[in-house]
Amino acid sequence: MKKLSAILASLALALCLTGCNNSQTSGSGISAPSLIQNGSSSTSSSSSTSTSSTTSTTSQSSTSTSSSEMSSSSEESSVSESTSESSESTPESTAPIESTTPEQSSTAPAEDKTLVVYFTWSSNTAGMAETIADLTGADTFEIVPVISYPAEYTPCTEVALEERDNNARPAIQNLPASVSEYDNIIIGYPIWWHTAPMIIGTFLENYDLSGIDVYPFTQSASMNAEQFEQSMEFVRGCAGNATVHDGLFARPSDTAVITSYLEQNGLTK
Repeated sequence: MKKLSAILASLALALCLTGCNNSQTSGSGISAPSLIQNGSSSTSSSSSTSTSSTTSTTSQSSTSTSSSEMSSSSEESSVSESTSESSESTPESTAPIESTTPEQSSTAPAEDKTLVVYFTWSSNTAGMAETIADLTGADTFEIVPVISYPAEYTPCTEVALEERDNNARPAIQNLPASVSEYDNIIIGYPIWWHTAPMIIGTFLENYDLSGIDVYPFTQSASMNAEQFEQSMEFVRGCAGNATVHDGLFARPSDTAVITSYLEQNGLTK
C-alpha cells in the first residue's frame, strides 16, 4: 500500500513536472512570437521613425540640394551671362588691334618704277646711262631721231644750232605709247649750244608727266656750269606738270659722283 501510494505520488509528481514543463515551453512559444512582433513593430516603428526622419532629412537635403541647384543654376546663369558679355566684348576690344595689324603688317610700299631715257651722239651720255641703269635697276630707252644727225662733228653742230634757233622738235623713232607706269624718269643728254638738244623737248612734250619725278643728267667737254643751268631751264619748260629735280652734271667716268647723286635722291636699288 505504501508502495502504491509512493508510486502514485511519484506519478503525480511526474505529471506535475511534465505539466509545468509543457506550460513553460508553451508560454515561451507564445511569448516569443509576441516579442518578435513587438520587436518588429518597435523596429518598424523605429524604422518608420527613422525612415520618416530620413525622409525628412532627405526632404531637407532635397530642399537644400534643390536650393543649392537653384543657386548653382543661378551662378551658372550669371557665369553664362558674364561669359556671353565677355565673349561679346572681346571682339570689340580686339577689333582695333586686328584693324591696325593688317595696316602695320601692310605690306611695304611698292618700289618706284624708274625709266632711264637718254640721247647720245658720241656715246659719252650712253656710258652714263648704262651706269645709272645698273645702279637703279631701271628700264632704259634710247632716243633715236627719225633723221640721223651727221656723223662728222662740224656738220652735226650746224644742224644742232639750226634746231636750237628754230626751237625745233625733231621726230623720234619708236616712241613708247605711254610712260605713265613709271614714277621716275632719269633723262640724259649732252650739252649742245649751251643747252639740251631740241630732241629732248620732243620726248618730254609728248607725254602728260603729271605725278612723275624727272631727274636730268648731262655732261660736256667744257663742263660749264652755266650751260648746265640753261639746259635745266629748257627741261623744266618742256616737262609740263612733272616735278623736275636738281640735275646731275658729271663726267661719265666719275662713278662716285653719279652714285652719290642717285643715293641722295633715293634712286638706287
